[in-house]
Amino acid sequence: MAHQLIQTTVLNNGVTVVTDEMPAAHSTALGVWIPRGSRHENEGEFGASHFYEHLVFKGTKNRTALEIARSLEDRGGMLEAYTTRQETGFYAQVVPGDARLALDVISDMLMHPTFEKGDLEKERKVIIEEIRSYDDIAEELAGDLFYQTHYEGCGLSRPIAGTVKSVRAITQEDLFRYREQVVNEIPLVVCAAGKVDHGKFVEECAEFFAEKKCGRACLQDPLVANAKEKHSFKSDLQQSNFVWGTSFPFESVPANFRYALSLFNIAFGSGMSSRLFQKIREEHGLAYSVYSSLDAFDDSYGFSVSMATDPNRLAKATGLMKQEFDRFLNEGFVADELERTRRNTLGSMAIGADNTEKRLLRLAEHTLHFGSCDTMEEIKKGMYALSESDVLDVLRAAFANSPFAVSLVAPRGAPAFKFLK
Repeated sequence: MAHQLIQTTVLNNGVTVVTDEMPAAHSTALGVWIPRGSRHENEGEFGASHFYEHLVFKGTKNRTALEIARSLEDRGGMLEAYTTRQETGFYAQVVPGDARLALDVISDMLMHPTFEKGDLEKERKVIIEEIRSYDDIAEELAGDLFYQTHYEGCGLSRPIAGTVKSVRAITQEDLFRYREQVVNEIPLVVCAAGKVDHGKFVEECAEFFAEKKCGRACLQDPLVANAKEKHSFKSDLQQSNFVWGTSFPFESVPANFRYALSLFNIAFGSGMSSRLFQKIREEHGLAYSVYSSLDAFDDSYGFSVSMATDPNRLAKATGLMKQEFDRFLNEGFVADELERTRRNTLGSMAIGADNTEKRLLRLAEHTLHFGSCDTMEEIKKGMYALSESDVLDVLRAAFANSPFAVSLVAPRGAPAFKFLK
């Protein structure tokens, strides 16, 4: 793999600036992240982070909504945003000569949004329709129900966009308060990947975020994880949508757990060659959609398995899933599986390394969740430092002490089902 250069500078006002330089790139991807999402919202403001993400596009003291939209699109660039349970991000991908403009636009959106009353009411309707659209997707409902069940008692249990009721209750004053927190309290992370000069980018960040006050507010939300099972039923479904998973606090696992869990996830359930896909879809034809996935927050990792299948086949499909999970932990990797999994992971990273947007998102998310971003060389070293017995020892200890939860969204009248004994 080519040499990778990641540099970090913290400005006097607490803004963290991280760059991943790609000298041969023909584009620059850059963005600003607020380390606050639905997890950190207080009673009465559920959905505020997502509402804020939408509304800053509607105008600032310096730009109208149309000027924001055209500012980069008219030059071939793109401007995106998203909210998660852990953070809110705003990013752009542009030709290198427009990087300063992109940073100007994004900083303007965050520092000077106007939140006009008419825009707020129109966007409230849009967000409510967005929430209702999720309610029509059983897979989304099962995922939200899993978070609600496993993380009940902490902010991770809340839906990212809030509820129709909570969004209707958000006021203009709530959003002005959120804006003041962004400007004065919450520490920001600014990242860039692609054709970027670190020193110059740091100077531009200092210029465009000169109004930013030193953000030291730590929005605490202690992790709570439960071993529970919860079912929900809808009359208009044909399949049962199932999620089974657990979580691992950082302090409960060793430093190399991230690599061990990643290798396990790839081999067990991520991709067409994984054990889950081969066993449940290819060998038995029990599901079209079946996969495992990982989450990372700033205090924990999450692991889950999701599948959708005929309610009459659910017991067999989940039984095969659990058998394969237990077989993996008891017997380990089969011949050459560990090496194939390493090649899969590192090859996928190498292919993604040509994409400045992917590099940017990885840079931001690793910085937010882990405090820094490992280079590809460091990840390769970490993965090859783990022997098969190392991987299994780490996984067995972690899974043995973790509370598993289940969510199920099924058709009304589906056969009785219980996974946790």
